[in-house]
Amino acid sequence: MSRDMNIGKRIIQSEAAQTAIAFAAAMLIKFVRRTSRFEVRRGDIAARFWTGDEPFIGATWHGQNLILPALWHNWREMRILVSRHGDGEIVSKVMHFLGVGTIRGSGVPKGEERRSKFKGKGGAGALRAMVRALGENISVGMTADLPPGPARRAGDGIVMLARLSGRPIVPVAATTRARYQLNNWDRFTVNLPFSKGALVWGEPIYVPRDADPEALELARQRVEDELNAVTNEADRIVGRNPRAESAGASAH
Repeated sequence: MSRDMNIGKRIIQSEAAQTAIAFAAAMLIKFVRRTSRFEVRRGDIAARFWTGDEPFIGATWHGQNLILPALWHNWREMRILVSRHGDGEIVSKVMHFLGVGTIRGSGVPKGEERRSKFKGKGGAGALRAMVRALGENISVGMTADLPPGPARRAGDGIVMLARLSGRPIVPVAATTRARYQLNNWDRFTVNLPFSKGALVWGEPIYVPRDADPEALELARQRVEDELNAVTNEADRIVGRNPRAESAGASAH
């Protein structure tokens, strides 16, 4: 059994298998987008940045964000922060098939304090790359919480990026009524087609360049609160109960 598992693991980790999985995932995301009816709340927030040709930092929760690239304005460039570890290679390929650029960076090494995305190997380089992208008028998307959890607890990396770049954080959530949700740390969600969908934007959060630790913590807490608010609002729009969803996995 162990030998068979090792063979299966090598197959999954192969370039060909990862490309095939990523292509299938991207096609499903596009199919969900085309066959679902999305209600948009406060879309004018993102539209103001798009029409003003101004970049921003799109903030989401882990496991809840794969549908979002399909809802992005197709003439505005965006790059997503993707881990160098775990399933990052597959996610990067999915983004490629969806026409979205990526910035590769690692999470926090095991055993270290996990509040910032930029403490591990490659983290500082990822931070510089995102600041540079925002300076070049390219929006950046990143998750605010960090593996292995707790889920929906914002780290300080996203407010650090906002402070260094001078660009605002815009919380955003998208979901569908029909979906499969895993019972893992981030409640990873696979959106399903022919469904009611919701896309909810939150108000921009600005972090002053001279923000002290207290101001950074207030901004971090606001990001967390606003992300939870838009996520719960999206769930309610599609007829989901946010409290019930947090209790475990569901499939419909």
